[in-house]
Amino acid sequence: MRNGASINSMIAFIAGMPRSGSTFTFNIVRSLLERRGSLHQVPVGQILSALEQSDGAEHLVFKGHVADEVTLKLVKLGAIKSVCSVRKPEDAVASWMTTFSFDIEEAISAVEQWILMYQNIRDHALVIPFEAINSDPFAVAHRIAEFILTDVSLGEAEAVCRMFTKEKVQEISRRVANREGKIQDIGFSYYDQETFFHRRHVTSLEEIKADLRITTDQISLIRDRLSVYCDQFGNLC
Repeated sequence: MRNGASINSMIAFIAGMPRSGSTFTFNIVRSLLERRGSLHQVPVGQILSALEQSDGAEHLVFKGHVADEVTLKLVKLGAIKSVCSVRKPEDAVASWMTTFSFDIEEAISAVEQWILMYQNIRDHALVIPFEAINSDPFAVAHRIAEFILTDVSLGEAEAVCRMFTKEKVQEISRRVANREGKIQDIGFSYYDQETFFHRRHVTSLEEIKADLRITTDQISLIRDRLSVYCDQFGNLC
């Protein structure tokens, strides 16, 4: 144990929509648990694979946009605590396209895969809207802390949140772009192995909506393809 009180071993699955703030939520959870014992983190969505790599750590945090049936079942049973950040699908698709240079079909497929997973665990997870992360990240950090822990203070949650403001993440992204630190290359991008922030994770301090990233026809295609999961305004149901 370093800072904070010791707690029982914890397994947390960070399962947010692509480009919805899931890496922010990951880092809040990771930083809080690191203060309470040894921790292993891994960017996979399968609990068995994550456990195989955990090497006896007291806490395990794994992050993925898809998951297997074992992971989903354990979330439903309460054996794994899951945090899901969510965003308007057209904005997530547009951000995925422009950040990582994916074509629209690949980006829609990635978001749809996530939605299918989310439908399985949404009633058993802490759900965080992207808008809340943007407007009041400190309140979001406190919500996450209370969901994960029983011994956390508002001050501790705020201190952890200050480590991952948009300005701080933008600076981390710049360092990753320069390949500073421990970097993992995954082909279409590369990321910092500690924080999981990518080289272009934050490109602007203000939210950029889909209509400023992609064409009207592309937005219409996204809405049409994902309409079964969304309301008339394109928001996830």
